[in-house]
Amino acid sequence: MNDFIIHTYLSGKATEEEKAQLKDWLEQSPQHQAYFFEIKAIHNAQQVVSRIGKNDVENSLAHLNRRIDTLIGSGKRKTTALYLKYAGVAAVFVGLCLFYWYTSTLKGGMISDRDLVTYVNESNDWSVSEVRLSDGTVVWLGNRTLLKTPSNFTGKERRVYVDGEAFFDVKKDAAHPFVVQTALHEVQVLGTSFEVSTDEERGICKTILMTGSVQLQDKSGNKLAVLEPGQQARYLQKTGDVEIENVDVNALTSWRFGLISLSNVTCGEILDCLEKTYQVRIRMDTVSLGNRLYNFSFKRSKGAEAALEQLYYITGKSAKIQRLE
Repeated sequence: MNDFIIHTYLSGKATEEEKAQLKDWLEQSPQHQAYFFEIKAIHNAQQVVSRIGKNDVENSLAHLNRRIDTLIGSGKRKTTALYLKYAGVAAVFVGLCLFYWYTSTLKGGMISDRDLVTYVNESNDWSVSEVRLSDGTVVWLGNRTLLKTPSNFTGKERRVYVDGEAFFDVKKDAAHPFVVQTALHEVQVLGTSFEVSTDEERGICKTILMTGSVQLQDKSGNKLAVLEPGQQARYLQKTGDVEIENVDVNALTSWRFGLISLSNVTCGEILDCLEKTYQVRIRMDTVSLGNRLYNFSFKRSKGAEAALEQLYYITGKSAKIQRLE
């Protein structure tokens, strides 16, 4: 399950399709339910400690309970006890945060320094969100991308979590390594600019290095590879393999300027990119094109139809769009 969908649901912005996906996923196993309520507990606790008033805390807890009831109201009887168990865990977690809010307020503590701040790019016009972190690091978030970061970095390392596509321009600080954590792997740097994109469903994570140096690690901290500028690493979680190749970094990271820019790719690869970008299915006969390579640059905001018109000019092949329902 994509963490973005869970976050969108918890924020009350999920579509009916996303709600259905989440419900189906929850019914697959108790482990999925446990993970969901763990995320829910953390989400609601963050909402609690980031607010000031006691009434807001109580409303947040009541809201949590209502959403749990809504989600599992039509669920199977045999899973109800488990749902309630994790709902109770969430409630206890929120309660502990309420206690922490009182004690910290009385002592003049700064809770916000310990909070995780969540940024989500939910734009429908393919615009890019720019986020500046407390250490001066700048992050560009692609469409449907989630970033979680401490409001202030206070430990030995600067660790953030990303689900989706993000480009980082990391502020140099040799004493405090910067770590990007995904659902599949980790990227550790000292000061550099690079891109990370994850496809959790396919178990693939790509890392593109523009400047500096980065080390890729699996979730257990085992070293996978070290990249040099101009290289892309493609990590396959299922096999543990890492594929490294030299790429046109400027073209591949141009999305942060609102562009789609591909170099030396097949028509099939262009279609895959357009389908992912615009969330559509595209029908096009590419057999006669074989492995012919193309360069393709396009402004995202113009839309899928305009993109296919441009693709027609360079390939001579027409295409049809099938909207996803």
